[in-house]
Amino acid sequence: MATARTPIMRMVRRPPRRMIVQAWQELAGLVALCAGDDWIFRGEHLPDPRRPRPLRPKAGRPESRKVPYRFADERSLLDLFKRRARPLVGHQPKSDLEWLAIAQHHGMPTRLLDWTDNLLVAAYFASLRLNTAWGIVYAVHGLREVSIRDERSPFEARLPGIYRPPHISPRIPTQGSIFTLHPKPTKTFRPKNLYVWRITPLAAGQIKISLDACAINRSSLFPDLDGLAGYLEWRYKWGRVEPRRE
Repeated sequence: MATARTPIMRMVRRPPRRMIVQAWQELAGLVALCAGDDWIFRGEHLPDPRRPRPLRPKAGRPESRKVPYRFADERSLLDLFKRRARPLVGHQPKSDLEWLAIAQHHGMPTRLLDWTDNLLVAAYFASLRLNTAWGIVYAVHGLREVSIRDERSPFEARLPGIYRPPHISPRIPTQGSIFTLHPKPTKTFRPKNLYVWRITPLAAGQIKISLDACAINRSSLFPDLDGLAGYLEWRYKWGRVEPRRE
């Protein structure tokens, strides 16, 4: 029995670096192992399970351009976005990094990558093509936060870092959205604390149904009419429509 003089030792377990998730219970086990730490997660589906897409922001992906990447083009793109988007945004962004977050949120190629602080949200995006495609969840812990200087001058940042955006959209808080800033967009992101968990197609279907029971679905993650309609479309497709009450 521990006394006041006896230190209580607690064993800290880490999840496996690589894992194939074959059931909801295994995903729940990963959630337990990642609780209470500075983790971020990213979920994707895999068109080819043998060749995961490199972790690169959209601005640096070869498929995003018909010509080679140029730093000047990327920077000019943000300037153009700022000039034309000002009448369309509801508030005045306080930094160029916040402008990049808004542009990223609306689909423009930037040097940011989308992440979440919620493993279950990442699993939702990894399980979108249930029963037909593999999913993959990337997890990182211990990554530094961006500096105030990085926020003001994101094109001069030297190291990758985490950016936690203000609530520029209702989707930001519901998805636990986080961005990572990448000084070299064409370089694959390989931090030392990177974990990779693949989800089998069969497990993806089970996981998506279990996530719905946890209130993680298209309607909750995309709190607008499009999100609601897409969620109800999924329920209708899979025979999960509640009977009418007379």
